[in-house]
Amino acid sequence: MAKEPGFIINIKASGNYKVLNIIDEELIGKKLTEGSFSLYLDPRYFLGEKVYEMQLKDLILNNSIINLVGNRSVEFALKMGFGAKESVRVIDGVSFLIIYKFTDNY
Repeated sequence: MAKEPGFIINIKASGNYKVLNIIDEELIGKKLTEGSFSLYLDPRYFLGEKVYEMQLKDLILNNSIINLVGNRSVEFALKMGFGAKESVRVIDGVSFLIIYKFTDNY
């Protein structure tokens, strides 16, 4: 039986903010092209810890800024009630979504 596909996560800090990056593992290193626009999903930026769907819920709940790359990760966040389908950007068939959860501590 094939193992469930995973996600790669990492946290990037910038000043007082942390950004949780979640990418479908099979997308790392891919180049996406749409018209004259191209985007390289650079392993140097995205590499991190491999997790599975059961771990994503807590990660999304416990972070304020989340960058999601990939159809599986975006669909999972939408099913959880985070983000809006209208906010999803699709490039070369791959979904992207950024979630900002505002608190009164900013």
